[in-house]
Amino acid sequence: MEKRISFLDLQWINEPKDKIVKDKSVLISTDPKTNLWNQTYINQTHHNAPMLVFEDEDEMTLTVKVDFHHLKKYDQCGLVVYITEGCWFKLCVEAMDAVASKVITVVTQNGYSDQSSMNIASQIHSMYFRIHHRNFTFLAQNSFNGIHYKDMRLFHLDPLGQRLKFSIFAASPLDSSFDAKFTE
Repeated sequence: MEKRISFLDLQWINEPKDKIVKDKSVLISTDPKTNLWNQTYINQTHHNAPMLVFEDEDEMTLTVKVDFHHLKKYDQCGLVVYITEGCWFKLCVEAMDAVASKVITVVTQNGYSDQSSMNIASQIHSMYFRIHHRNFTFLAQNSFNGIHYKDMRLFHLDPLGQRLKFSIFAASPLDSSFDAKFTE
């Protein structure tokens, strides 16, 4: 059974200054120097990315479309499964340069993030993301058209006795700001 979620019923973690929240869409204007990352490679932890979340333990499939126009390197937007600051997952599009962007998955366990990615053209300004959840195992997928999805990552997160938080997010790790619109 398909269940639609109203964005109006969700709660913020790190609420952004500029946003427009409607029943079926959210527009986030990112604040500069926001990110979601733990330790690995840069020896820094960042947990100030805005996330609009709902809690759910049921087996489910979460799908969202995001439209974006990144302005600077590392601008990013997508989905997050959040348990604690040391245990979470993100699936997003991240800007690199005028030629390429990346679709990225990050699994963070025990306080350390890992990352895998695939290159896409920087002229792409829309992406569908989907996460399937079954017994704390997740399958992350992306699509350019909302019909044909590609598997990005299969992984398990230990809920550590916490409730799962599913969310949309957008962040600008550098001194930048861009708009990300979430629908569907």
